[in-house]
Parts: sequence; structure tokens; C-alpha cells
Amino acid sequence: MVGIDIWTKFFSLMGQTKEGAENNATMANVSDRCTFQYCSALDLPFKDGEFQLVVSSFTFHEVHAPDRTVLFKEIARVLAPGGTFLILDFFAGSFVKMYKVTSVEELLKKVQQLGIEGAKIKPLKETGVDLGIFYRHFWEVDFFSGKKV
Repeated sequence: MVGIDIWTKFFSLMGQTKEGAENNATMANVSDRCTFQYCSALDLPFKDGEFQLVVSSFTFHEVHAPDRTVLFKEIARVLAPGGTFLILDFFAGSFVKMYKVTSVEELLKKVQQLGIEGAKIKPLKETGVDLGIFYRHFWEVDFFSGKKV
């Protein structure tokens, strides 16, 4: 498992650091199979097709780029054929505009054009996962998934 982040100063004030991630892996008894590195999701330092699975949790809305579709381009690039991505973030409502599209359907088509099949966005509340009161009442969190052809 490879974890990446830019670990900005703002988030380090809340304890979200590379060292914190390493400590969490140690406490969970998985540090022997985890590595963490500083890098940007906009330019991943990995080979094409290196991973079978890419997971992102609440990252996409934090990335500052004119068109955040570049994040999907990087995911498609590092995914091996048949590999899957799972993303937990905000894609509905005003958030969809961050991808230079006007609708979720248009975003799905854009991602499929990158060689992704079965791309779908499902509200997290429909998956049975409960992230607590904040996410139930104030945000529409989505689960975005797909598979590289």
C-alpha cells in the first residue's frame, strides 16, 4: 500500500502529517506493507499501469486545478488494465463544475473517455456506509468508481 499526500501546513495543524500516517499504520499493525510519500495527485511519480487499485478519500475537492479532470487522467494512467478506482468525495451539485462539466452524466462520459468502463457515481447514503451526522445532514458525499479497460 502506498499513501501519498502533500501534507500542507494547514492540515498538519490538525495532526495530518506523513509521520501521523506512519504512526497510524504502526498502530494498526500494517506498517510492514505501507509506505508514505510526499507528492501531488496532479503528477503521480508512478509508472503507467503500476496499481490494481487506487483509492482516494476526500482529496479531489481539496485539489486546486483549473480542471480537476486531470486527477482522473492520473488515476487512469497508473491503473493497470482491469484495475479499479474508488473515490469518496463530493461530485454532485456545485462540485461538478470543478471538472469543467455541467452535469454528473457529462463527468461520467469524460472519465469513460480516459479508458474507464463502468464509471458510476452513487450517493454514499445509498451504499449503507454512515460517516456520521455531519455528512448525513450537511453534505452530499458520493462514491465514484470505475475500472480501467
